[in-house]
Order: sequence, then structure tokens, then C-alpha cells
Amino acid sequence: MGDLYNPFPKLPKNIRQIGDSEQVVRLYVEDYVNTYLKRLYPTGKQTLRVGLLLGNVEQCDGTPYIFVDGAMEMEDVEIDGENLIFSENAWKKAYQNMEETFPKRNIQGWFLCSAQGSQLSPLNYWKQHGQYFAGKNQLMYLNHGLEGEESIYITSENGFYKLKGHYIYYERNQMMQDYMITRKDVRRVESGSHEKVIKDFRQRMVVKKSQADTQKRAVGSLGMLCGVLSVAVLSGGVVLVNNYNKMQQMESVLTSVLPAGVAGWDEYQKQKAEEPDFIIEELPGNVYPTETVQAETAESYTAAGSEAAALETQKAEESVWAGEGDAAGDDYIEEAVPLEETTAEPESPKERQEGQAESSVGALETEAGEGDAPDTAPPHPPIDYEAAAANGYRIYEVGDGETLYGICWKEYGDLKNLTEICRLNYLDNVDRILAGQKLILP
Repeated sequence: MGDLYNPFPKLPKNIRQIGDSEQVVRLYVEDYVNTYLKRLYPTGKQTLRVGLLLGNVEQCDGTPYIFVDGAMEMEDVEIDGENLIFSENAWKKAYQNMEETFPKRNIQGWFLCSAQGSQLSPLNYWKQHGQYFAGKNQLMYLNHGLEGEESIYITSENGFYKLKGHYIYYERNQMMQDYMITRKDVRRVESGSHEKVIKDFRQRMVVKKSQADTQKRAVGSLGMLCGVLSVAVLSGGVVLVNNYNKMQQMESVLTSVLPAGVAGWDEYQKQKAEEPDFIIEELPGNVYPTETVQAETAESYTAAGSEAAALETQKAEESVWAGEGDAAGDDYIEEAVPLEETTAEPESPKERQEGQAESSVGALETEAGEGDAPDTAPPHPPIDYEAAAANGYRIYEVGDGETLYGICWKEYGDLKNLTEICRLNYLDNVDRILAGQKLILP
């Protein structure tokens, strides 16, 4: 059990006034008791909680000073609506608990705590108050709930009336703390003493911390700005020195390229300004046009180009025919047909390939030595692919990039049938086959 505290004859130092000051009687309620009464409200099926107010009374200049530093709930109190019955068993348990928990304390009144939203009227309980607490300066504390309005009534020589106000004082109250610990339905609340001082101190600390942070940020920003300015000034100085050195070097270079006899660049600029922008030079000689040159037009260039192209084409054809005659062992050269006399429609790629294949086969037969070459190369007969297929030959179509050697290796695995393929297809040049050309394979 904690040490007992007797506030009188010295009044508490840390107090807080609730309401107006009362001149007839002075009531001082300890902070733990005030907290306990405000947080005590019915739970479950309860409708009302009743208990005793404990403390002492002292007289000073004829004014009673009531000190309430304990509050204890009573048990076995019969509650029937607005009627309360304190049985002998209830009083017996109450006095026993007082001796154990609140020794040397007297009953200074009672309290009634109801649920939230309820209205406790003193007119409903003043008869029970006069019956069970008939002494002088006995208190009746009514609390409407956890957030309800509290009111305190007292009996005196003037009758039963409501107090205008009272005082809350803050002291170390170990008895009330221990009692609140034993109560399971009300958790222990730390003492509210010096609460205002602690709040003020914390608030001042927060303000000082914010001010310190602000000053720190300001100093940091100022330092960063000074650093940036220093770097900028240093960079500017370096640039100026480099530019000065470059200007000196350029001046020395310009001085070195000045003509002889010129003292400085300004004098050279002045001489250049006096000189004309251009110089006209006259060359000796009497060359004049002796005849008028006919103007050349686009039509003349076009006609000349067409004639040159025709001559080049004719020469190319003559050379081709001459070369083919030499390859076949003939002594003749067939004349090329002039371009002006060629009126036939151009052949399609397929017809041109078939004609080239036929000419190649004819040349190959001539090389085979079937007879002496006549004065004029006989044309080879057209290849009948259907008859060849009917006689057991295969028809092969040349693909892109294929050669006759590759086809032999692909189809037979060797080059033994190369001569036979050239003979059947009238090929005079082994390396001359075209994509899309049809070949007869044995």
C-alpha cells in the first residue's frame, strides 16, 4: 500500500478550477478520482453504477474544505429503476474494502454513473441521499456517461443544492492507482499531474526543433549557393585567362603573316580598304571569232545520239556473228541486218531461250564431226518435247543459278551424260543455259 497523503493544512499547488468559485464550501477532487468517475459507465446488462466518495473534511475560517482522494464502487446494491436499496451486506463489504484499500478515509458522499445519453435527475435520488447520506456536507456526484455532463450536489444548512464549481488537484495518489489496477473494467490511467507543463514543454521542443531545422536548411542552402558562386567565378576567371592567351597568340600569328613593310594590323587593314575589290588583267593576242557557230539544240544532240547508237548496235551484231562462225570452224561471216529493216515484233523471253537452245544444239552437232561444214550452217530441227517424253526421256526445267555440270551431278552423280545432253538439246556451249529453259535428259 502506498504512502498516505494529507493535503491539509497546506492546499495543493497544482490545481485546475472547474466552473465558478464556491464561497460556502470548497471541494477538491484528486485527478485519479476524477478520471475514474468519468470513465466508469455501465457495461453489459447494467443500467447504473453506484459507489462511495472517500476523503477528509477540514475547517478553515468557518469554511469547510472537502478533499476527495478515493472512489470505490459498492456491491450488492439493489437497483430497481430509480429506486436504490443499500442492504446490510452491501454496507458490510463496503466498510471492509475501505479498511483494506482506503484506510483513514471517511465517506464524503456517493456517486451514480449511468450510460451515455441517459439523464440522471437529482430529484429522483434525493430521498435515497437523505436516507443513506444524511450528514452535513455530504456529496452526490452524477455522471451522465463517458462523455456526459457531470454535476455535484451537496447538503448543507441551506438545503440540497448544486455546486457552482470545484477544483481538480494533482498529487501522487498511490491508493487510487492500486484500486484502479484491481478493477478489470477500468484500465489504469497515468497521473495527470504536470500534464499542462509537459504539453507546454513538448510544444516548445517541437517549435525549437522546427526552428533549428529551418535554420539548418537555410545555412545549407546558403553554403550551396556560395559554393556555386565560387565555382562560377573561378570558371569565369579561367575562361578569361584562356581567352586572353588565345588573343595574344592570334595577334602574334596575324603579325607574322603581315606583308613586309607593314608595321601593324591596323595599317594592313587600312591598305586593304584603299585597294579595289577586283583587278582587271589584259592578255596579249588578237583572237576573234571568224564564223558564226550554229547553235546546238536538244534535237541535234538527240539525232546524233540515235545515229551513234545504231552504228554501235550494228557493229556489235557483226562481231557476234563473226565470233560464232569462228567457233564452229566456218569461214563465213553473216551480215547483220540493219536496224532500219528490222520490223518484226520482239520475241518473248521463252521464245528467245528456245531459239538460243536450238542454235546451241546445232553448233554442238557441227563440233561432233557429223560431216564437213557446208558453206551455210543448217538450222537444227525444233525439239519435240512430247515425243521425247513418249520415248522415255525426261524433261527438266532449268532453275535460277543452275549449270549443266550441276544438273549432271544432281541427276546422275557424274559427268558421263554431259555430251549426250548437249546432243539431245542442240547445245553448242556447255556453259550457256538459261533459267526456265527445258532440257531433255536421257
